Amino acid sequence: MITTAALQPACFLDRDGTLNVDHDFVHRPDEWDWIPGVPDALLRLQRAGYKLIVVTNQSGIARGRFSMEDVEALHAYAARQLAESGVHISGWYIAPWHPDFHNGKDPALLAERKPGTGLFERAALEHQLDLSRSFMVGDKASDLKPALKLGIRPFLVRSRFYSEELERWCASQNIAIADDLPQLLQREPELLHP
Repeated sequence: MITTAALQPACFLDRDGTLNVDHDFVHRPDEWDWIPGVPDALLRLQRAGYKLIVVTNQSGIARGRFSMEDVEALHAYAARQLAESGVHISGWYIAPWHPDFHNGKDPALLAERKPGTGLFERAALEHQLDLSRSFMVGDKASDLKPALKLGIRPFLVRSRFYSEELERWCASQNIAIADDLPQLLQREPELLHP
């Protein structure tokens, strides 16, 4: 039996718009551009004791624009780049489904797609995570709603999806906003002391 003391905190991360520039349906290495400063920010979080968990919706798979193998190869490419700096992503969790392209697909599978909590819950079990000491960074409300449901502290980073409506929603939920992950760690230094 796992005791609470054995559980580790995690930094949950959206992918497009949070780690890399969102060029829309990114699925090849030549389309991957790190947001400046993100690899160093990830290293700081790892050194602080967080497991790094990426949770990403990839509806391009359901839409037939690319395959799961394409996404896995892209993640392997990104992981190799991070490894050069000593950064290890503990898990890449991918939701390939989209309700508009699945005609009654298993609701349990669709529940894994953010804003569902399925992938977060699976990561927590597989990596023995303490959700109460974890936080989530994403660029859309759908990234942060699962965190709110599970007691994970949410943060928003600005991307092409940022809007006044999203800003108002974050204010209503008391969610802090930063330009990017490096700025978030600068503004919220307590995150580096889980």
